[in-house]
Amino acid sequence: MLGLTLLAVLKGGDIIVDKEGLRKDLLAWRLKEVRALVEEYDKVFKVLLELLNDENPHVRANVVQVLIDMLSEGKLDGERKKLALDTVLGLVKDDDERVALKALEFINALLETGELTDEEYERVTGALKDVVKSGMPVLGEYAAEGLGKLGAKVAKIAYKIIRWLFSLIGSSKKREVQSAAITALTEMAMKTDDRKVLNEVFDGIADLLAHPDPYVVERALYSIERMLSREKDISTRNKLKAITRIKELKGDVKLGVKASQVLEKLEKSAVTSEEAMDETEAKKRLEISQYSIDDIERLLDAGKTEIVAEMAKLDPEVMDRVLGMLESDDYSRRMDALWIVARLTSHLTPSDAYRILPVLGDFLKSKNPWARETAAKVLADIYALYPGTSKFFSSLLDTLLKSGNERDIEGALELMARLTDRVPSEEMLSGMLKLVLKLLEDEKTRGITLRVIAREAQKLLDLDTEDLFALEDKLKELYGKDGGKYDQIIAGLIDVIDDILKMRRQGIVVNE
Repeated sequence: MLGLTLLAVLKGGDIIVDKEGLRKDLLAWRLKEVRALVEEYDKVFKVLLELLNDENPHVRANVVQVLIDMLSEGKLDGERKKLALDTVLGLVKDDDERVALKALEFINALLETGELTDEEYERVTGALKDVVKSGMPVLGEYAAEGLGKLGAKVAKIAYKIIRWLFSLIGSSKKREVQSAAITALTEMAMKTDDRKVLNEVFDGIADLLAHPDPYVVERALYSIERMLSREKDISTRNKLKAITRIKELKGDVKLGVKASQVLEKLEKSAVTSEEAMDETEAKKRLEISQYSIDDIERLLDAGKTEIVAEMAKLDPEVMDRVLGMLESDDYSRRMDALWIVARLTSHLTPSDAYRILPVLGDFLKSKNPWARETAAKVLADIYALYPGTSKFFSSLLDTLLKSGNERDIEGALELMARLTDRVPSEEMLSGMLKLVLKLLEDEKTRGITLRVIAREAQKLLDLDTEDLFALEDKLKELYGKDGGKYDQIIAGLIDVIDDILKMRRQGIVVNE
């Protein structure tokens, strides 16, 4: 039964709102019932907004959720929308991260569906800038998505935002800030109807390919790759500029593969006429243009997952449908969706990425080795794109490693391997080694850990000498244990480590 009480005053037709009852309903997650009354009565709506100042963060967060639900159904407009924005805007700096995140979700939804006044756009811009500049994980990425939408909708302030974002990339040393700024620029370029705005962003991102920080360069490559889905709107001059810059990266040990992939797409897109386009590419584009979102199921049934992937690059509704299929009851649909997502990681917005993290984590427990490996790769790509996901990864690895289930352990180790591929820092490698040494101590996890180390033996080259000695000592300690059933793997690994150490002493292999 509802805690909310509305007492009608018969003569005046007025109502009295039980604020405490409304608060209890919000705490009890009776959001649908609260929303129904809010939509019907202006007084209830005003009391709801008052509860945005409640001392309990759960109350504040659920008030914003009610507003988000109303907005999505077109039930928040006119004066109500203005009042809601005025109150919610201040919550982007709320001490409780969940409340601040809900406030950003509301603002992003509002930018997507509602028209604001010039003054409101300016206020929203200021609030989102503050969050991006703060470098706060997760919140900065959602704020960046909002800035991108805002710049795409309002061309007259887009250029101010663009200049500010590139300036921020140049002045900040924090990866969270640089990453969020590049996300905002890419979102703006992908959503704008103004070709000049798109080309302004593309031109600036191409300049970032010469940035001294490899992380910024990698993010610029991913951004360009995503913007190439709008290749017809990108000027030939900008394409040629990017081609020249990317050619300089082909020899880079860490960025060379991605640079080559993006370069190939750029060179194809630089073709100036349909006649000059190769026949296969022309047929592919023509085929894609013939389908709509209603054809997705039929295309997947026909094995045409590549066409659906190309559609998802261009249409957010198709992308949304594909992401939803990751949780389908139909096994083949889940696999189709995973295949597509693995090819579109750079096209995921922060909202998309955070939405699918839990289901990708579940794929790590799959009996299907391909599903585990693919999910691990996608997760690692998301981690590299959006640093705010780090807390999720720490929690996921902890849960998998503590389960004691061999398949969970293998999934965790697979993810660790892919994370070190994507973010091969000394800190990351050292942290992963500590986890591995701990797993080797436990009889239940020793066998699968040794098998994964053997499979990923090339990564031993990335460990520093001190870590190699630590691993070798542990392996020697384990030799002969468990009835000797792992001795062959252990002996092989010790030989590999000895060879690496010997070559380093001779100066043949230099650890970077």
